[in-house]
Amino acid sequence: MAKKFAFKLVSLFTSLVVLCLGLGAFPVFAADSGVMERLLADVSPKVSVSLRGGDKLELEALAAEGSEVTAKVNGSTVTLAATSERENGAVWYSGTYTVPNVGSDQELGRIEFTARKNGRTETRIGGTLKAVVPVQYVEVDKPEDSDSGELEGVTPVSGDIIRIEKDYADIFSSVDRGEEYASPYYYNLPANTMDYTIGTTSASYILKSGRRVSKNNATVISSGTNGNNRITGVTVKDDGTFTTLTFRQSWAVPFNITPSPLTYTGSTNTVSSCNPTSIVITFDYTTAYSAGSMDFPRGSAFSSASWKTRMNGDIPQVELTLKLSQKGGYYGAYASYTSSGTLTLKFLNPVDSLDGARIVIDAGHGTGDPGNTGGGVQEADINLRHAEALMEELEDRGAEVTLLETRGSSYVGVTERAEMGVEEMPHLYIAVHQNSVENNSSARGVETYYNTPYSQRLAKYINDAMYQAYRSLPYADGAKDRGAKFSEFAVTRPKQYASVLIEYGFLTNEQEREILTNSKYDSVFAEAVADGIEKFFSGE
Repeated sequence: MAKKFAFKLVSLFTSLVVLCLGLGAFPVFAADSGVMERLLADVSPKVSVSLRGGDKLELEALAAEGSEVTAKVNGSTVTLAATSERENGAVWYSGTYTVPNVGSDQELGRIEFTARKNGRTETRIGGTLKAVVPVQYVEVDKPEDSDSGELEGVTPVSGDIIRIEKDYADIFSSVDRGEEYASPYYYNLPANTMDYTIGTTSASYILKSGRRVSKNNATVISSGTNGNNRITGVTVKDDGTFTTLTFRQSWAVPFNITPSPLTYTGSTNTVSSCNPTSIVITFDYTTAYSAGSMDFPRGSAFSSASWKTRMNGDIPQVELTLKLSQKGGYYGAYASYTSSGTLTLKFLNPVDSLDGARIVIDAGHGTGDPGNTGGGVQEADINLRHAEALMEELEDRGAEVTLLETRGSSYVGVTERAEMGVEEMPHLYIAVHQNSVENNSSARGVETYYNTPYSQRLAKYINDAMYQAYRSLPYADGAKDRGAKFSEFAVTRPKQYASVLIEYGFLTNEQEREILTNSKYDSVFAEAVADGIEKFFSGE
């Protein structure tokens, strides 16, 4: 029973508010030999969940051993039984709730967990539950009266075949565009993806498809050919939160997902414009598709689809263009491959405001890493305070927010933070930082970094709003807009979510440090970032 909840951080203030809502008073603690003991340490789910009628929802709570634990869902009380799983001296309790059948999607409210022991009671409020009508399936196969697309006379590629062993392996371009790390325009390929090698470096395989992958993330499995790939059908599902496409294929070919329209500045990775109206999924080594028109339920990520075949040099490709149901409503994708070649892609359905948006916040640095220390203050402390203010503002506007736990007993590296973000499956990932520069106390200004093309607009809107906030604060005449910039920060490189890293200002500048360390301005910055995010979701 994997527990990701240890990675969540809820501020003391927010914890007290949530507990008070559940109890009507502050939580009760009992002293045992001078040690303060909590009855109820954690619960699951903590975010909103959408399930079909008849589905089973697993309810879990981490409580003191010997407690009587219950959960109240939609007016029903579920008794949770102790399991063999323990954590930090407490016991995980588990139970299930059967979601009722509904005629239309219905909000069933928040889940309330309660633990009782020795006359004490403690309550925590969990996530919300939404009952949805049965998942809508659309089987898309070749109609008898419609021609499938097919490239004829294409000789299958052959050679040494590699298989990717790591989920979401970093993909590099074999053509140097100036990036040191994973390419911003190639999707992180999932485990089981196969490709052909045409060469090696000391650390990577050079692939026929124009990619490079680290030898640590792939293995040569055979020599020969997988033949030309065919897409033999597609299944579309919409559960109210995600639109899921499942592709049946001959084998697990490399693929890419590109937002459109998209323009770069010159030949660099800097994006000049990306407010997509569609995405294009390209399947390499693929000569045919047997799928006709695709129909999408109302509210899905997409509204229509079209197919075509093409040759990219000597590589046959099938392109699937999916029109977005909302302009700008592409936030990345979550992917998995079976060994037989069945590809599943999950896309978050669009939101047009913060209400219902799923957002991860990363307060930069933390345990074992104070960040910069301009002016005698630790960046990590300022990051956390601004991250908590942002979380409160976003939640007030209806967002579902996870603040990563980076203040525990050990250091949390940036790669682990990115993996934690992917696990949450958010629309957005926001990293909060403060800037500094040695030997230049005059440097000041806000700047916001992006990596993936579809995050550029998010970076611009947040940065614009932050700059305007500075213009309303003391020392406004020195406010500086340093702009939205391409970067290769690890937490912004995943292709599963849109993401930015915000440098709120310079702690090495006396005036900005005075503003950034004054808690009365925390809400000003939180509102500015939230405004920028809301504008991004609006599709402007």
